Amino acid sequence: MRPRIIELLSQWGLGNLSWLIPSPGAVYSIVVIALALVYLRRAKLIGILPARALEAALAGAVGAGIGSRAFYLVTTGDLFRVSPVAWLDGGRGTASWGAYLGAIGGLWLYGTLVKMPVLPLIDVGASFASLGEGIGRWSCFLAGDDFGRITNSPLGIRFPAGSLAHQAHVARGLLPADSSLSLPVHPLQFYLMANALVVFLLCSIAWYRWRQIPGRTLATFLLLQGSTRFWWEFLRDPAGGGARGLLSTSQWMCITLVCVGLGLLYYTKRRPASPLQAATSPL
Repeated sequence: MRPRIIELLSQWGLGNLSWLIPSPGAVYSIVVIALALVYLRRAKLIGILPARALEAALAGAVGAGIGSRAFYLVTTGDLFRVSPVAWLDGGRGTASWGAYLGAIGGLWLYGTLVKMPVLPLIDVGASFASLGEGIGRWSCFLAGDDFGRITNSPLGIRFPAGSLAHQAHVARGLLPADSSLSLPVHPLQFYLMANALVVFLLCSIAWYRWRQIPGRTLATFLLLQGSTRFWWEFLRDPAGGGARGLLSTSQWMCITLVCVGLGLLYYTKRRPASPLQAATSPL
């Protein structure tokens, strides 16, 4: 979609603004920087030293990067179809579910290694984790992946020839191969973006209110992310990761998150508030 947007800007005489349309890779870089800055800010509010907070943020970022690619490789079957060298191919996809799981794993491992309470570290990340998806979905839109089902809604958007949506429609015999645009589809990327920003706002409120209760913000994130995103996934095209049977992989993940979130919420309600005893020196 990015080349199409740049082309339209040129047609409208605004070609000099094309530099404002980032590449998918640039969007991911913006996500990493933005999330790291927010982590440092919020970690400071619960007494974590800046050096420790920076290390934790890096651990979460590395975990998210590894997790997002690993989840994609496993769920698509590429983990077994391609060579290990190809696993690192930048052209292969990523998955937000893997990023969430990887970030949690990275923070858990870091906290364990430096002997810090892990749940407060993870709570900080959970308080704004959806902000990453809220920004990162721009990359999905620009790359044309995670597209929605065909729709007659006035909100429907068309992707250019060669896009994943266009290829899927041609493969189904819904369009001639020489058509210039896909059929109109739900702008799922923007639906998910809006949903993620709402979850980010609610989780931020939860963290400021309950940050002295380890695990409560993480439980809130799991419950909100799983319960809200589940319904949007019905609008995802099967060729874009939507359900081909009863439920999609994302919807099964949503159910899993809600179940884990309920268990964690029950756990936190049975434990008293416990302020984080931050480490006094960095590694």
